[in-house]
Amino acid sequence: MIPAPVAVVRNTRNAAVSKLMISIAKYRLIWDKDSSNKYYVKSEEISICPICGNPELKVIGSRNRGALKGDGEAIILVIRRLRCLGCRQIHHELPDMLVPYKRYSSGVIEAIVNDVSDEVSCENSSIYRIKRWFREISGYIAGCLGSVAAQRGLDTVKSGPVFQRIKAYVGEEVSWLARAVRTLVNTNNWVHTRSAFMS
Repeated sequence: MIPAPVAVVRNTRNAAVSKLMISIAKYRLIWDKDSSNKYYVKSEEISICPICGNPELKVIGSRNRGALKGDGEAIILVIRRLRCLGCRQIHHELPDMLVPYKRYSSGVIEAIVNDVSDEVSCENSSIYRIKRWFREISGYIAGCLGSVAAQRGLDTVKSGPVFQRIKAYVGEEVSWLARAVRTLVNTNNWVHTRSAFMS
């Protein structure tokens, strides 16, 4: 299993392709008393710039980010905007319950990909689009995870179905998708896909 990213792969190739972000695993959601479905994301870890590796990031603001939970409830997360004091890039700090550019939470997307979509409140057309998106991007995810593993001197999985290769790197346990996305985001390998506008 690939450990949480602490060393950064310096990859500026995707910087122009997608908005820059950082994915965090340790955070608290603080309920906004004035709004029943709004939460502030309070990070409990040190964020590191995925471009230059600098741990010195300054909070420059926040923005609202909508998400849909498994029961169909829409929530609003207030995420921080951070500026790297090294390379001056601006990053959005996303909790790992979010997949970049997706409306549904990572738990919902994971349930759909695992074919347990009867546990989520989601339209059939959205389920179809999410499955299609994952089929399109899964080879890329497996390749990036393999590259990160090789750079860290870990064993790589060269054969087998793509889905099994991804799980070999991030584990079979619940939240495997969040771990895979976090690794790609924090190594600046997450790409913006066309279907991001459609799901």
